[in-house]
Amino acid sequence: MYRERSILSLSLTALCVLAVIALLRSATIGDSLALANYRLRGARVHVIRADLNDPRIRIDIGLPARGLAHSESFESMVRRRAPLAAVTGTYFCTRSLVPVGTIVIGGRKIHVSYIGNTVCFLGSTQVRFIDTAKGQDCDVTGAYSGLRTGPRLLKDGHYALNPRREGFRHPGLFGAHLRMALGVTAHNKLLLVYVATPVTFARTAGIMKALGAVDAVCLDGGSSAAMYYRGRLIHRPGRRLTNIIEVHNVPRVTLVKLPPEGYSLLIARFDSAEPAFGRVAFQRSAGIPWEPRLALYEQAAVLKPTALRLFKNRPVFFPIDRPGLRRDASDRRPTGLSRFRSG
Repeated sequence: MYRERSILSLSLTALCVLAVIALLRSATIGDSLALANYRLRGARVHVIRADLNDPRIRIDIGLPARGLAHSESFESMVRRRAPLAAVTGTYFCTRSLVPVGTIVIGGRKIHVSYIGNTVCFLGSTQVRFIDTAKGQDCDVTGAYSGLRTGPRLLKDGHYALNPRREGFRHPGLFGAHLRMALGVTAHNKLLLVYVATPVTFARTAGIMKALGAVDAVCLDGGSSAAMYYRGRLIHRPGRRLTNIIEVHNVPRVTLVKLPPEGYSLLIARFDSAEPAFGRVAFQRSAGIPWEPRLALYEQAAVLKPTALRLFKNRPVFFPIDRPGLRRDASDRRPTGLSRFRSG
């Protein structure tokens, strides 16, 4: 009898522990980001699927530590910027290291070029594909981040391959190569795809359609093909890169306490235990439009070059970059500089 009660007690305890684990997992971003492997059209395919309906997901463009026209190893960029997932971005000149396509970061065009189609991320839930021919400018109004790449593979669920119209004429781009692609499904799921078997543009378009994408473009591939997911290097590129596409966690932030002038610590509470990085913007009074006055806003550097693991619902201390505050106030662009907003 005693033994039966002990077994029953242990079983109930185990069920409670599993329920708690399931509850904790449901509160993390894990449900909105996943990696899957497929065999499609005779090719090995790795797919990172990010649910853009989740406001905690944000897509950014990462650059080398020294900025444009420089390169950095993929592992170093991932280690420094601490994304949850990352893949190769757009093409670049291997001599000058200048990207071939336009790049948008923080709401601004930091580099302009006129080759390829444009993919823009508006906030954390919308993606816009802009058809652009070679030589045409692209309107990225409202975009937080984005880049110009290609060629376009799918448009509204139909094949839309026309690389020469977009300016892709180099013979080295055609034929069968390792391919990277980006697509969006009808349910607003972002697909970051690495095709580990050499394939043509046309075959890549068929793979993206089979994965459920309605809109899709190619990314830089071949020796530049790279994929990272939650601590795992799925594929290491054969060269240093100049830009990458990153999936980041954007936890809701609750301001606990603002320090008085002259003190350097801010206390905040996050709703997620996922790694995060960037800048946090705290608004003292809700509904007040942006003005370059520090009395209304405080900004803090959340993460420097290394990853920070947050503790769910526990206060976290951050150093305030007061010289940076002064620069940001005069810049009048808080949205582009701020990655996390107070809840």
